[in-house]
Amino acid sequence: MRNSLLISLPHPWRAAALIACASWPAVAQHGNAAASTTAPSSMSALARLLVGVADGRPTGMNGVTRLTGSGSSTDVALGSACRELTRSGPILLDTATRLDGCRGESGKRVVFHLNLVRFDASREGTAAFMASATPALVRGICRNPDVPVLGRLGIALVFRYTGIGDRPVGEIAIAPGRCEQD
Repeated sequence: MRNSLLISLPHPWRAAALIACASWPAVAQHGNAAASTTAPSSMSALARLLVGVADGRPTGMNGVTRLTGSGSSTDVALGSACRELTRSGPILLDTATRLDGCRGESGKRVVFHLNLVRFDASREGTAAFMASATPALVRGICRNPDVPVLGRLGIALVFRYTGIGDRPVGEIAIAPGRCEQD
């Protein structure tokens, strides 16, 4: 299941969101398309793991051993993997969502930069849509078995969505332990 706005919604939510957002062409066109591009094999295991997290596909946790050291070594590993991912991108995750990269921040935090390539974030109702979609998006993100493991390692994940012209659409934050709450 993809982490883009509609693909990551469970099936009943996806249908409701499509109906509710039919006036938003980019969202309505998104549908069930899943033309995913896999991470380049030349990427490190940790960078491929991060692409899998953004894309909603489990990777078998390859590369996770680089995240089991001290907080500072984990920050360095995440920062390096994000720089590698960003240099290799952008990566088309599906027909409407592009992973432009990620940024490793201090405190074991990864911020993914996802662009909804045909979504007009300036349209009225964007914030309300994100607010109503957030619970379903969190459930979809947490369904990837790699995400709760990263949480148990103390890693926070932030999915920052932008639309046309890099205008902000919204942000989904998955704090450590968040996936175990549901």
